[in-house]
Amino acid sequence: MTDNTAQQAHDLVEDTVTTAHDLVEDTVTKAGELADQARHAVDDTVATATAALRDIDTTAAIASAREFATDTFEKLSGAYKRNPTLVITLGSVAVAAVTGLGALLAKRR
Repeated sequence: MTDNTAQQAHDLVEDTVTTAHDLVEDTVTKAGELADQARHAVDDTVATATAALRDIDTTAAIASAREFATDTFEKLSGAYKRNPTLVITLGSVAVAAVTGLGALLAKRR
């Protein structure tokens, strides 16, 4: 009986090892597939972002920023005569907006 019990234990261990090995192989395969899918997703995202950046018309963006700055300056100049404190506040906001736009355009280059 001892030999039979030992053989059964040996067979059980072999089955467990085989099952664990198969499970590890399946897990590694699935992890590899997921990594490949993630790589493709990243590649697609980079390609889309690169194409989008190429399509940005910097000349139009600069012209728009100039128009905004000129319009804001004219409004602020007229308002300064009525309420200097308000003009200083609004001017600070306008400068921050133009600076932010300039920073974005500088990063693009």
